[in-house]
Amino acid sequence: MTPPEPNRLAVLDSYDILYSAREKLFDDLVELAAYIFSVPVARIAFVHQLEVWHKASVGMPAQEVLAPEQTLCTRAIQAEEPVLVYTDLAAVPGLGTSASQERQVRFYAGAPVRTAQGYCLGTVCLAGYETRELTEAEQQLLMQLADLVMQALEARRQHLLARSTQGWEQLRQEAEETLHNQMAVVRYLKARSAGQVPVPDELLTPIARRLHEVAQVLAIQPEG
Repeated sequence: MTPPEPNRLAVLDSYDILYSAREKLFDDLVELAAYIFSVPVARIAFVHQLEVWHKASVGMPAQEVLAPEQTLCTRAIQAEEPVLVYTDLAAVPGLGTSASQERQVRFYAGAPVRTAQGYCLGTVCLAGYETRELTEAEQQLLMQLADLVMQALEARRQHLLARSTQGWEQLRQEAEETLHNQMAVVRYLKARSAGQVPVPDELLTPIARRLHEVAQVLAIQPEG
């Protein structure tokens, strides 16, 4: 059962993430997503009642605000599927939004950023200007990235609730350093695959392990 919308909005507000300043950790995560999946656009979007705000973005403006009906992320947080995938938005008239049509987006995939209680706050999404399939294994990795964003949000909230801004900054920097080191390995692995699409399963497995290393850093609980 989908949690009531007022409750979802209250939970989203409790993270105090909307209109926050850009943070390198989130920027790096979308950069990594775009690189792994070989897509021109990757974004972290949070869906509020009257607007969808983009915390981080590659290929489109970061900090962008769109009306809910202008973004496919609104559908992704309501979808029954774990990952909402449109392989060709141009194939069905009216399937896209006016914004996606204006930007000539053909491919979209969005994985919900979901709390442990089941509230979908937003998405980690991919977009492209050509048709594209997304295999089940690729979808699993996109979900892992969305879970990583959720874990970062939760760590951020716990530190800020404890009035430990410095604690969050230290943890975020540690996660950024770990992600940077893991990205170097991912780039090496990706170069060996010569940018194959879809991403080969033998590449996705070690990438998933690298993301797990970042998750372990964010799992550190704040003192007190």
